[in-house]
Amino acid sequence: MNPEKSLPRRSLLLGAGAVGGSALALSACAASTTETPASTASAAPSAPAGTAVRVGKLGDVEVGGTVTGKIEGKTVVIFRKDEKTVLAYDATCTHAGCPVAPAGEDFECPCHGSSFKGSDGSVVNGPARSPLAKLNAAIDGEWITVSA
Repeated sequence: MNPEKSLPRRSLLLGAGAVGGSALALSACAASTTETPASTASAAPSAPAGTAVRVGKLGDVEVGGTVTGKIEGKTVVIFRKDEKTVLAYDATCTHAGCPVAPAGEDFECPCHGSSFKGSDGSVVNGPARSPLAKLNAAIDGEWITVSA
């Protein structure tokens, strides 16, 4: 696990509070959904589908960097392409459903070794054959938002 790949807890808490306590927890290289830090995920009401949720501060992710997090119980991975662009994907590996984790500019699946490009979600190495599912990500001022 690589802790510098996660957004700081303070940004996480500020972002979650700013959206009315939306269920969200970020973690670095989570090997499974049970390793996520305690959050209000089960107690918070879910946002309507397609609602943008603040996942953290833009300044906490370096250009070319990747992070992982949770939005309403769904694991997502984020790649910061450049100063003005962030991309987000469902973190579910398209091979066997394991959660992928940040690995430099890419994402890797710890279960069977598949890897995916952060820049477009495409497969770098199999056994996965399909790209990661893309989510809507945006920059809102100093925040990264993702619609799940």
